[in-house]
Amino acid sequence: MDFVRVEHSHNVAVITLSRGKVNAINDQLVDELLMVVSNAVADERVRAVVLGSDKTRFFSTGFDFAEVFQYDRRKMTEFFGRYIDLYEAIYTLPKPVVGAISGHAFAGGAILALACDVRIMAEGEFGFALNEVNLGLVLPVGAARMAINAVGVPKACEIILSGAAVTPGQALEMGLAKEVAAPESVMERALFHARALSEKPPVAFAGVKKLLKEASGTYNTGDDRKALDEVINSWFSAEAEQRKKALTDSMRR
Repeated sequence: MDFVRVEHSHNVAVITLSRGKVNAINDQLVDELLMVVSNAVADERVRAVVLGSDKTRFFSTGFDFAEVFQYDRRKMTEFFGRYIDLYEAIYTLPKPVVGAISGHAFAGGAILALACDVRIMAEGEFGFALNEVNLGLVLPVGAARMAINAVGVPKACEIILSGAAVTPGQALEMGLAKEVAAPESVMERALFHARALSEKPPVAFAGVKKLLKEASGTYNTGDDRKALDEVINSWFSAEAEQRKKALTDSMRR
C-alpha cells in the first residue's frame, strides 16, 4: 500500500495515514483504508484498532483540493459514496476504535476522527473543524450523526453551523477528546486506551456499542447514501464552486 501502514501491537491493529505533508484524502487513500478496516473486522486476532497519522502536526486536513476538487459529477459521486462507506465502516466497526489525533483535523479528516469511539488529541495550536459550511457545502448526514454522538446536539450544531476550529482544550471540555496529551505521547496514550478496551468481552462490546448508538439515534440507517444527491448538488453549486476556487488559489499561492 502507498498511503496506509498497518502494524500490530499485541492484539491492537495500528492503522497509520501516510500521504504527503497533510494526509490529504483522495480516492486511493479511501480505497486503502476501506481494505485495512475490512481486514481488521475479519481478523479475530485484532481486538481493537488505533487510527493515527505519521505526521507530527497533522492528522488529516481533509480532501486533496488539487485532485478531488477537479472531479466531475460522476467521479465525485463515486468517490463520495466510497468515502461514506469508509467512515460508516469505522463508526460501526464491532471493535474498539481509538483515534490518535496528532494535529490538525479538518473537514473530511475531522469526519474520520469523529468515526472513532475515543479520540486522543495532541496539545498545541491545533484545530478540529467541520468547516464544510464555509465552502458552501452540505455536510453528509452521517457526519452530523457522529458529531451528535460525540458531543450532543447543542455542541454539534455549534461546531457544524459555525465551521470554526475547536482547540484541543475545548475538545476536552466538551467531550470530543477523551484526553489531550503531548504530541509525542498521543500514540502511546491511544494504545493505552485501545488495550484497555480490547480486554472487554468482544461479543458483549460489539453488542453494547451498537445498542448505544441505536438508542441515541446515531446508528447508521443508510441515510447517507439516500442523501448523497443533496451533498453532490451542493458541491457543484455556483456558491461552492466560487469558494473552492478561492481556496485552491490561496493554497497554491
